[in-house]
Amino acid sequence: MNAPDRYDLFYLPEGAKKMTITPDPKVENGATFDILREDHTMGNLIRSKLLEESQVTFAGYKVPHPLEHNVVLKVQTTLDTKPEMMVAKALNDLITEVSYLKQKFVEELGRARALVIPREQKPMEEQSQIGIPPTTTTTITTTRENNTHTNPPPAGSNTGGVAVDMDF
Repeated sequence: MNAPDRYDLFYLPEGAKKMTITPDPKVENGATFDILREDHTMGNLIRSKLLEESQVTFAGYKVPHPLEHNVVLKVQTTLDTKPEMMVAKALNDLITEVSYLKQKFVEELGRARALVIPREQKPMEEQSQIGIPPTTTTTITTTRENNTHTNPPPAGSNTGGVAVDMDF
């Protein structure tokens, strides 16, 4: 098969730099950034963040080949700033945003666990005392064989049960 090994998708070769910067000789205040072991996700994030800045006149990226996980980012800025500074600012802004998202995710995960875990650990008598209805089952008798089956409650009924797997 022509596909590279999976570890080649994210491990840098020994001695390789994650990013190399090449000034563009044809465009004033332009530069090309070669970013190793990244794909469209990182290229598009950086490009979008760069285009939010008024000092950036052009930002674009490409992935040279689908089997090579490298991104080529081209940036041109106004005369009062350098492309390297704007890319560094964009990366710092992205780090800040991702940190904020992680913080909010962890907070919400804690709230969700606080709702789910105590319910699972308390006996049914205590759950009904705090206003959570116990899980009910219905008994259906079939006339064909006169067997009694215990089935879960019908879909959409409010049983108070929660099935959530939150082991991250």
